[in-house]
Amino acid sequence: MKRPDRPALVRTLRPWLLGCAAAALVSTACAEVLAPGITEPLRDSLLSAAAAGTVHAVNVKEGDRVAQGAIILELDKALEELEVERRRVVYESRVELEAAGQRATLLRADAESNRRLFEKSVSVSREEVERRELEARLGQAEYDRLVAAKERERIEFAMAQEQLARRRVTAPFAGVITDVRIELGEACEPRQPVVRIVDLSRATFVANLAPELCAGLAPGRTVTLRIETPTGVKDVTGTLEYVAPVIDAGSGLLRVKAVFDNPDGAIAPGALGHMVVQ
Repeated sequence: MKRPDRPALVRTLRPWLLGCAAAALVSTACAEVLAPGITEPLRDSLLSAAAAGTVHAVNVKEGDRVAQGAIILELDKALEELEVERRRVVYESRVELEAAGQRATLLRADAESNRRLFEKSVSVSREEVERRELEARLGQAEYDRLVAAKERERIEFAMAQEQLARRRVTAPFAGVITDVRIELGEACEPRQPVVRIVDLSRATFVANLAPELCAGLAPGRTVTLRIETPTGVKDVTGTLEYVAPVIDAGSGLLRVKAVFDNPDGAIAPGALGHMVVQ
């Protein structure tokens, strides 16, 4: 699944961000520098179906919160369900295997008994002993063949279950449904984008800083982020996750990314703010 393109807002605000970054560089003499940036969701996925089919059920709508593994969308799956049931019945049947196992045990015991009689007396011929031992080996070989066949049946059962699972689109992580692009009864093609899910519980703050401001910044360091929300500026603590090792040739700046918790979802992805650099 491809990550969606960065919102057009970032491209629109680029001149503003670059201008603010330049202004921040001028103020390096201050004890505190505010580097402008924008928030992005930590996990933002555009989901698609793995197989072609007709949409049988759409279990979500835009704005719904879903748990990891929740079934978001289902394609028509009657044939796949029947195949799973058929393979399950075949795999779980143990009658032939158990009968072959019992026969192999009896033949082995009979061959051992005849061998002991032959060794102690002449009441059993060598030819009879060898015939019984051959029957025992053949009985064991038949049991081993059925054991291998049962393993193949297990694999075929698992493959049928996987084919059924491919008729569903499930949430790869807990999040909020922000876009549903298909309706009940519509045809769906493999890799066709159908649903967008965003994890709002954690987010990233991306800023572009002048190289002089990045001295001492390294992944793992905590920073203060001042982010604009509808109710005012909110200060949150973030942890630096990435400091670009290469200066952007176009802007002369370094890209810096910090991760912060957003459990209540109060900070919407795309919000503007500043990273406090000291």
